[in-house]
Amino acid sequence: MFSNPDFQTQQATSASTEHVKALALSMGDPAGIGPEVLLKALHRLGAPACSPSQAEQIDTEPKIAVRVFGDPEWLMQRANELGLGEVLQKASWIQWESACSVPRTLPQGVASAEGGACAVAAVLAAANAVIAGACRALVTAPLNKQAMHLAGFDYPGHTELLAELADRCPVRMMLEHQHLRTVLHSIHLSLRQALDALDRASLLETFSIADRALGRMLGRRPRLLLAALNPHAGEAGAFGREEIELLSPCISQAQAQGFSILGPYAADSVFAMAWDNPEVDAVIALYHDQGLIPIKLLGMDLGVNITLGLPFVRSSPDHGTAFDIVGRGLAREDSFLAAMRAAHRYSLA
Repeated sequence: MFSNPDFQTQQATSASTEHVKALALSMGDPAGIGPEVLLKALHRLGAPACSPSQAEQIDTEPKIAVRVFGDPEWLMQRANELGLGEVLQKASWIQWESACSVPRTLPQGVASAEGGACAVAAVLAAANAVIAGACRALVTAPLNKQAMHLAGFDYPGHTELLAELADRCPVRMMLEHQHLRTVLHSIHLSLRQALDALDRASLLETFSIADRALGRMLGRRPRLLLAALNPHAGEAGAFGREEIELLSPCISQAQAQGFSILGPYAADSVFAMAWDNPEVDAVIALYHDQGLIPIKLLGMDLGVNITLGLPFVRSSPDHGTAFDIVGRGLAREDSFLAAMRAAHRYSLA
C-alpha cells in the first residue's frame, strides 16, 4: 500500500527544502521515556558515524531544522548521561526552546503533578509555535495521563488537548505502520461508551475527516474500508443489526457524496485485506482496540499516531511513557523517528 518511494523519504518537489520551517518537538513527560527517545532520535539523525542501515532519516542536513520545546538544560544533562551530548551540542540544526523547568529532584518512572505540568507546558509551547506559523508540524513525545490529571489538566490525552487548543475542532486519531493505516472512530472511551457513540452523524463526520485529511496528505481522494462491528459483519442480522441498520446506510450516503469507501467488512478480515494493498489507503475502525491491535501486532517500534482534523500536522510515537524502563537505556527511538518522518513528509504535501 505504501511502497511508493515518498513513504520512506520525501523531498519537496515544488520548493527547495532549504527554506522550509522547522519541526516542533515537545519533550513529553520528563519522568518517562519521551526525552530519551527524542534525544536518541536526534542523535541518530546527526551522528556522523551513522551507518546507511541506521539512517532511516529525514535529512541529516541542517536545512531540515527542529526546535525542541522543554527544559534545555535538563535535556542536555540527560543527553550527557546517555552519551549523546557531544553530537547534540554541535548540531546547528537543533534549536533548544525553554518551555518549562524540570525539578532536578523529580523522581523517574513515577507520575507526578510536576512532570505532568512540564509535559503539558512543552506541548502547548510547541503547538502554539506551529499555530503561529513559526514551525511547520508538531511531533510530541509521550505524556502520562495520570500525571497530566495530577497537574490539573483534565484531558484523556494529547489528541483532546490539541483539539481544544485548535478551537475544539473535530479530530480523529490515525495509526500508521509501514503497510497499514487505521482511523479510529472513537478514541479514549470504554467499550460500552464507544458502542453508545455509534450514530449516523458521527460516523459520517469520521468519514469526512478521514477523506479530507488523508486527501491533503496523499494529494488525492483516499480509498477507505470500514470495519464491521459484529462477528462476520453481523451475518445478515443473525449476530447484530448494526451493519444493516447503521453502517451500510452510512456508507451508501458517503458514496453518494463522492467518498471512496467500501464495507462494512468483518473486522477479523478487513485489516488483512488492507495490509500492503495498493488499492486501500486506510481502514476505519469503530473503537480504540479494534484499530490499535493490528497496528501494534505489526510492530510497536514503527507505529505512528497522527491526529486528523487539526489545522496542522501532528504526529507522535505509538507508545506511552513506559515508566517501567525509564533510566535503563532500553527505550528505542524507532517510533519517534517514524513520527518525525511522517510529520516531515505530510507537512510538505
